[in-house]
This record gives sequence, C-alpha cells and structure tokens, in this order.
Amino acid sequence: MVDKETIKTEENNTKENVLKFFKDCEINEENVQQYIDSIIKEFYKPSPSIYAANTDTVKELQSKFGDSSIPKGIVCDKSNIKNYFSEIKTNVIDKSTRVSSPNMVGHMTSALPFFHRPLSKLITSLNQNVVKVETSATMTFLERETLSKLHRAFYNNTDEFYEKYLSTTEGTFGCVTSGGTIANLTAMWVARNNAFPKTEDFEGIEKEGVISALSYYGYNNMAIVGSELMHYSFKKAADILGMGLKNIYTIPVDSDYKMRIDLLIEKLEELKQKKIKVIAIVGIACTTEVGSIDKLDILADIAKKYGALFHVDGAWGGSFIMSNKYHHLLKGIEKADTITIDGHKLLYTPMGCGIVLFKSPLLPTTTIRKVASYVIRAGSMDHGKTTLEGSRPANVLYLHASLNLLGENGLSQLLDIGVNNAKYMAELIKSYPQFELISKPVTNIFLYRYIPSWLRKKSYEIEQIEVKSISSPISTVSTIPSPTQATTALPIIESEEENHNDNDNSITFCNDTLKDQISDISDFTDKEGSLIYEESHYNDEENAIIDYFTTELQARQKREGEGFVSKTTVKTTKYPTYSKGVDVLRVVIANPLVTEDNIKAVVEEQIKLGEIIEEEYKMNHKLIK
Repeated sequence: MVDKETIKTEENNTKENVLKFFKDCEINEENVQQYIDSIIKEFYKPSPSIYAANTDTVKELQSKFGDSSIPKGIVCDKSNIKNYFSEIKTNVIDKSTRVSSPNMVGHMTSALPFFHRPLSKLITSLNQNVVKVETSATMTFLERETLSKLHRAFYNNTDEFYEKYLSTTEGTFGCVTSGGTIANLTAMWVARNNAFPKTEDFEGIEKEGVISALSYYGYNNMAIVGSELMHYSFKKAADILGMGLKNIYTIPVDSDYKMRIDLLIEKLEELKQKKIKVIAIVGIACTTEVGSIDKLDILADIAKKYGALFHVDGAWGGSFIMSNKYHHLLKGIEKADTITIDGHKLLYTPMGCGIVLFKSPLLPTTTIRKVASYVIRAGSMDHGKTTLEGSRPANVLYLHASLNLLGENGLSQLLDIGVNNAKYMAELIKSYPQFELISKPVTNIFLYRYIPSWLRKKSYEIEQIEVKSISSPISTVSTIPSPTQATTALPIIESEEENHNDNDNSITFCNDTLKDQISDISDFTDKEGSLIYEESHYNDEENAIIDYFTTELQARQKREGEGFVSKTTVKTTKYPTYSKGVDVLRVVIANPLVTEDNIKAVVEEQIKLGEIIEEEYKMNHKLIK
C-alpha cells in the first residue's frame, strides 16, 4: 500500500512539472523557437513535390495518425520537448502541402509577407479575446479602426460618419470572422431578421421564430436568390437559419458566367406571385470556380425594387477595391447592404481572417445584437454583441498589418501581378492544341481542359481564329517556347472589362413596369429570347472522353509532378446539352512569386503527362495511332 506521504510527494512533483510549462525555467523557449525556425526554413526550401504526402498511401497516413489515447505523463524536459517537435516535423511538416510554392497555381492559398510570421507569435503571446473589451482592452479599438478603413474603401462616407461610429457604443462597421463562410452566414442572418422586423404587435423573427414570422407577414416561405455559381456556404446558411436548401434559388449564368438578369427577374416575379419573401439577392465578386463578377450595379437596383437585402460575396474578388487598375470591375458594390471579404485571400493575411461589412453600422444592431449580464453588455464597446462567434483571437492584427505595411499601393501591385500572370498563362494555354480554354481570366482565375490528340484538330482550328495576335508558329510537340520567345510571342490578353465601357450591362432600370426594366436584352439573346451559344466543338460522348483525360491529368500531376492546378466541374454555354457540366482544370494565381518560367513549367509538365496518359488509354482501348 502506498503511504500518504508518497502520494503527496507525487502530487507536488506533478504540480511542479506542469507549472514548468508556464514559467521561465530550465526549458528555454528560445531553444524551441530556434528549432521551429529551422523547421520553417527547411519547409520553405524548393520541394520536388507540392503534395509531398502523395508518396504515402491513405493507409500509411492513417497508421501515423491512429492513436486515439491521451498520454498520462507530463513530458516536460528538453529531450521530450525536442522529440515531440521532431515527430511533428517528420509526420506532419515534411508532408504538408507547399502552398507557397510558385508552382502551386490552383488554389486560393498563397505565400505570405514575412511580417506575418513574427506577428503570429505576438498574437499568440498576447492571447487576447476580442469578444469583449475586458479581455482585449486595446485590440477592440484596433479592430474597430481596421474595420472602418475597409468600410471607407468600399463605401467612402464622410469624415463625420466615421468619427461618429468609431466612438459610439451603437453600431459597427462590420465583423471579423474566422472566414468567408461565417461572414456569409452572418450576412444572411442579418437579411432574415431584417426581412421580418419587430412591430408594435410582433416581436420580430428573432423572438417569434420562422413560422410565426411568415404567418404574421403573410408569406408562404422565404428565399435566397443568386447565381448557380454561388458558394456552398449559402447552403449552410439556409440550413442553419431554418430555411431549407430548397429555398435557395439559383439562376443560370450567361456565356461570361454572370448571373442572367432576365432569368433573375423572371424568378423574382414567380416568387412574388407565390408569396415567397426573398430575404437576400446575392451578387458575386469573383466566383470561386470561374472568377466571374456579376453585374453588381444592376443587381443592387433589382434588390431595392423587390425589397431584398443586397449582399455581395466578395470573399475573393472584393479585394480588387484596392486595385488602381481593376477596381472598376466592382462597379455597384458600394450599393451593397452587406459585403463579405476574406483577408486570408487577396489581402495576404494568414488563414482565419474573414470580414463582413455593413453599409449601415446600425443594421446589425437592429437585427442580430445579443447581450448578456456578465459580458457583451448593452452599453459596452464589446464586439461580441454583433458577432456570431463568441471567443475570437486578435486576428485583426494581421489585417491591420497588411493594410498599413503593404498599403493600398502595395496591395494594388500584388493584385496586378496575379492578374497579369493569369492572363499570360491563359494566352499560353490558348496557343497549344493540347488545351481548350473554357473561361477567360477576368481577374486571376480561369478554366481550361486537356484535349486528347484524336479530338484535337477541330477544337484547335476554331480556337486559332481568336489567336491571330500570336506571331510565332505553334508547336505541336511537348515543348514550351523559350522565355524570350514566349515573351514576344504571347502578348497579355486584354480583358473586355479593361475597356471601361459603361454600356457593358444591357439592362436599364426605371420605375415603371417589369418590361421597362429590360431596355435591350437582344444584345445577348436570339429572337426567341434564348442565349446565343458559341458553336459547340464536341458532342456529349467526346466531352465524356475529355472529362476523363482532364481528371486523370490533374490527378497524375498532383501525384507525380512538380506543378499543381486544381479541378472542378462547371456548366458552360459552350456545351449546353452536356447537362452535368464539363470537368476542367482551374487556375488560381495569387502568389506574387509565380513567374512566367513557373507557368511554362507547369504547362510543359501537363503536356508530357498528357502524352503518357494518351498512350495508356490507347493501349487499354486498343486505339490505332
């Protein structure tokens, strides 16, 4: 039997050991930091594979991460600490995705400015909780100031306006969230509550609930309406808000992947007749898959006419408000009631920094504000009163640093670099018979697909009608022009939007009937009112074959190559009868370290892998060369 003294001694030792983690003692934090710095330095070295984990099978990875038990002991000596980080390095860090690689041109995660790395240590060390002033005495005010900077960039109100709402306990310019999904959810939460407000004899949907609100206001249901390219976060919002996924109405897009205005109005009239309240119309500033930007100016007017909140999901493209060259693409965004923007995308902050802005700082106060007696009190400056999330880290410091250190001009340059790289790559893709361009880059996203050699000719001949500006002969072998040749032979694509043509939107609004709202829809429809489609190059059977090659090429490059582009499936007016949508390769270029040489290397690798896949396909299907 163990005596009481022994038990007490063990308890004291345990207490002493665990407190070592919180005190400055024999375990030197600087030594740990030096080791971590060395891991980071090694991680940033060029890697032969962006996806290093592809050398392991799923079962091998699972076997390394299959321990579901929590250790009983306290590992509080230098050797144990080092062993822990060494194991993490071997099993996690060394196999992590190289998102900062200039050969990674397929996702929205980029290289970061150097200052965010030491800043992350500062944020962790301070460990502020910005739900309330009592745990973030200064960060609360820094967050409010930072939100005012973004608000001014989009809405540009008077100095008096910003002075007023910087100091009042009522109202907020926006909310900092963990990402675009929570930002969009917050906007839809505001939209729902705003659509069914409090009256003298009704306490509002916030207290009465959905069923009572619909009954009181005489509606059969409620709806969110937006493009068929809306982000999946709106499905989550509809589910959480008790609306149901069936009450998200998606509108087909035109040949430029913008929401069709004629079909939107048609749907809104239908919902009106069915007594379904549209709580929000969603415009997209850069769709996730294609990078297209809806006609925001027109959508704002439509939303106003139909009494719906106008929300712009600018998680990706909203940052172009900082661009001297491309901010005109966001024309009309200043009319939005709410705007989502992600700092961790094109404002170059680390992950976990989303923002939702409110045109009227009082909008969230009158729709979603919640208070408590011990925290987020009614008369306080606590931001938790209008945020969906409670406890939050001071990630706003990342955003504050990007806005102040990079500044508007620096961010503008970074955005221009990404767009120029995307346009260069699109022109390069367009010049090779191995590929078919599916969407042009409005900003820094575009789509294309791989065409096997026996289907290639008719696509290539048609495409070359649009490539008259390329002066050098097009090679049909798996080589890429030298850097000098590529620079002279592949001019940057001029986007239609760069013409700054104010007449691009063929819809004009007035205050009369629905018919008067469409001034000249004939610009983009045929005599029967259907969209004019480009000539289809391939039938459904051929598209299925192309889908296979595109999908296999993306998987093969990810598994065996040094470059990376992502893959998605998108419906296109180019192939209207192919109802499932075509499988495409998706390029996203935000990393400013990407060069033309990186781009050519990625494309050259795809061409070589494509040839290998073709040979395998011919053997398996006994095709004659």
